[in-house]
Amino acid sequence: MVYRILSLDGGGIRGTISAQILSELEGAVRAETGQALHEYFQLIAGTSTGSILAAGLAIGKSGTELVDLYRQNGRRIFPYWGLGGLFSPRRLSLLVQSGLSAPKFSHDGLRTVLQEQYGDRRLAEVTPSGSNQPKLLITAYDTVTRYPLMFKSWRHAEWYASIYLWEASLCSSSAPTYFPAYQLVAGDRQCSAIDGGVGANNPTACAIAEAVRLGHSLADLRVFSIGTGQTFQSYPYREVKHWGAAQWGKRIVDVLMDAPQKIDAYVAQKIMASTPLGDRAYARLHPP
Repeated sequence: MVYRILSLDGGGIRGTISAQILSELEGAVRAETGQALHEYFQLIAGTSTGSILAAGLAIGKSGTELVDLYRQNGRRIFPYWGLGGLFSPRRLSLLVQSGLSAPKFSHDGLRTVLQEQYGDRRLAEVTPSGSNQPKLLITAYDTVTRYPLMFKSWRHAEWYASIYLWEASLCSSSAPTYFPAYQLVAGDRQCSAIDGGVGANNPTACAIAEAVRLGHSLADLRVFSIGTGQTFQSYPYREVKHWGAAQWGKRIVDVLMDAPQKIDAYVAQKIMASTPLGDRAYARLHPP
């Protein structure tokens, strides 16, 4: 039986690109099958900005609503830009708490937007037992245990099952240097969560692994992976051979997010190419 997976990359405000693709995809799927995306896909995975989109889809939001989410709330999530923003009065509390090394943004805007979008819905409520609702997979990383966090909406007995949906997305979206780590507290567990993109900016391979773990054959999987736009910034050897910490700066964050993304795409493509349908069972859209 066909099991459809939708995977959504991280990429900050470039999630607008993914949202627009989802809106177009939803129109095509609805015309072909009469279904919305949350009815068409059985497993939806997301990292960072992709987790915001994935969570929205899983609870029934349309592609158009997700496009509006970014267009209407981008400035609330990222309230200032440029060097001038580093010393914005709105950043004062961060500077007081952490000094000049403070992250660029606080969680305030992002948290408020996520709470407005998801309300008090718990992670486990996304996929009630015995329901036909899609399963939701969100990735993050715990700086204490140094292990990835895999939030799975169908694992109702896990320690994280009762966390708010907005918390899962906030954990996954806390990109180093841009946002602080998020302290997640659930029962007697505490995590220092940062952006899942440090390990799985493209969560496709994770989603395939979970589908197989759920008992689905690789031959039954149909995978659609959506990126947030390719990075073409080149760092020539003649420049980087002289760089130290100051020169790499935030460039290293870009590289550390981009490299796993491409590796995961490679792994997912090779796995799915081994199935009877070959490359027809896997599609990745990662626009320039």
